[in-house]
Amino acid sequence: MEDSQILLLTSLLHVWSLGCYASGILVAIVLLLKDRSELLKWAVYPVSLGFAGQFMLLMVRWYGSGHLPVTGLFETQHFLALWVVAAALYFYRRYCAWTLLPSAVGLALGALAFASMGPRRLVPLTPAIDTPLFLLHVATSFSAYGLFGVGAIASLYQIFGFEATNTCKGRRIIDECLYIGYILFSGCMIAGSLWAYLSWGSYWTWKIKGLWSYLLWFYYSGVLHVRNRSGWQGRPVSLLAVLGFVLVVFTYLGLGLLFETSHPLL
Repeated sequence: MEDSQILLLTSLLHVWSLGCYASGILVAIVLLLKDRSELLKWAVYPVSLGFAGQFMLLMVRWYGSGHLPVTGLFETQHFLALWVVAAALYFYRRYCAWTLLPSAVGLALGALAFASMGPRRLVPLTPAIDTPLFLLHVATSFSAYGLFGVGAIASLYQIFGFEATNTCKGRRIIDECLYIGYILFSGCMIAGSLWAYLSWGSYWTWKIKGLWSYLLWFYYSGVLHVRNRSGWQGRPVSLLAVLGFVLVVFTYLGLGLLFETSHPLL
């Protein structure tokens, strides 16, 4: 498949995903306003079609580039949106989290809109990052980001008195996002350290991206440490989950936009 064909498919699938997600959100909002939440399953269909389009886009670009396509703003925003929607669909199926779905898909839609600003050309990997550890490092980091994002949305629901599902299940959603996200992000840090050692001869450098990634890991370590303490139940932990995702966005996007880093994500 030629690069021109891949770029054409990229544009078509990008627009398809945007349209499907926007349609799913619109259907969900209309049903919620009409107090017909029992019909929210109809919003799942366009969202699922959008997710399928995103997955196809990932496969097409992976085939064309020969590596996991996460080497620019367009690709990384798509990868983030893919994990956010995957988490939202999972919680919809597991906990019937009807009202969480449109908000989570809204986050994914915002990521795709931002992705539209990035270049879509295929970029080869440099020798320093052309390693299986690169795939493991990036896949675990973005899956964790997606869970932290959905956890932050579920936390906002609790802060403002809304429920993604019933109260007990709402807390379980936040817990799963925090704990599973933390495990995945820990895997990301381990893979990243090994990758750094193989590429640059050291498990640790004082480069700003790595430094903030460690700070983020320590932050979520602290959140989990206080998660089950009586004085931190409810709103305090929810606020910490929201602040955590703000730090995630700054570490992922803010640093890439403001500073030169060794990460090829922006």
